[in-house]
Amino acid sequence: MEMIDCNVGKCVGCRICEVICSTHHFGAVSPALSRIRVAKLEEIGIESAVACLSCLEKPCLECPNEALSVGDRGQILLDIQLCSGCRECVDACPIGAAGFYDDQPLFCDLCSGEVCCVGACPSAALSYREDYKGISLGSFEPSQGNSAQKRTRYVRVQGEAVRECWKNGARVDS
Repeated sequence: MEMIDCNVGKCVGCRICEVICSTHHFGAVSPALSRIRVAKLEEIGIESAVACLSCLEKPCLECPNEALSVGDRGQILLDIQLCSGCRECVDACPIGAAGFYDDQPLFCDLCSGEVCCVGACPSAALSYREDYKGISLGSFEPSQGNSAQKRTRYVRVQGEAVRECWKNGARVDS
């Protein structure tokens, strides 16, 4: 399985990943068109990009129309012909990684192998992992709120360890 990982301690919240993703997939610059989204928690100084983690639970696959499946690299695939635009998959994602635009869900598809956002990240916070074994997001379920609120909650939890290091004077890259 493969995935995009974001190091919360290195992410500077520049949103270049959102720009390159929306440009790659839609030829336009718009966070709404991006399949990776940045959550900014300015009050605690943490930012992080969030993309589909291809979690073990895969609650998004509970599509009433069976429009979603898992690709050979672990990415979520959408059969647009079966999708009714009900948003159940987007609402089911416990970390708010799924987007929604023009009546269809948006999941990270790993750019068909190119993974544009990783190469464009100026702080090297994003990495592409081919040896990914899967992660359980069970502790984030059931999640309440919209996708942005879920992303914020996920990034806050991920950033707690980084914040503790900073409090103890540790550098980001140490």
